[in-house]
Amino acid sequence: MNKRGFSKLLVVGGGLAVAGTVGVPALLTVLSPSLESDGGANWQPVGELDKFPLGEVAKALVPVPQEGWVRSLRQKGLFVLRELENEVVVYSRSCTDLSCPVTWDAGSEWFFCPCHGGVFSKEGEPKAGPPKDPLYRYATRVRSGVVEIDLNSVPPMI
Repeated sequence: MNKRGFSKLLVVGGGLAVAGTVGVPALLTVLSPSLESDGGANWQPVGELDKFPLGEVAKALVPVPQEGWVRSLRQKGLFVLRELENEVVVYSRSCTDLSCPVTWDAGSEWFFCPCHGGVFSKEGEPKAGPPKDPLYRYATRVRSGVVEIDLNSVPPMI
């Protein structure tokens, strides 16, 4: 091998080393959610079943892990309606029209969207205003007396 061939080999090898150093971590970052997936479900505890009174709507917060360059934690607001002894419905707090946060009024038993006057029934059905779709319901389960929701069962909201 002559000097020119050796120099060419050094330049190509160095370029591949740099590309691998940058490319492999970038590729792993992009693929990491699919590599960590457990079939699409992301079950998170909401609270003890006894914490939610029968027939009433209660507010709840659930921690939501954030991924990206830095893993952080934020909380998602929810509404929990315990319909039967061991049966709950968990609604997203986001309006289905513009994703504004809805509020619950216990006196009227309505959910209200302050952004545009949307009104939803206790069952999450739209009753007035622009929303045409009901409030999103999370897939729920009760395990060992703890209410859990699948965060991936509702579209992500802003």
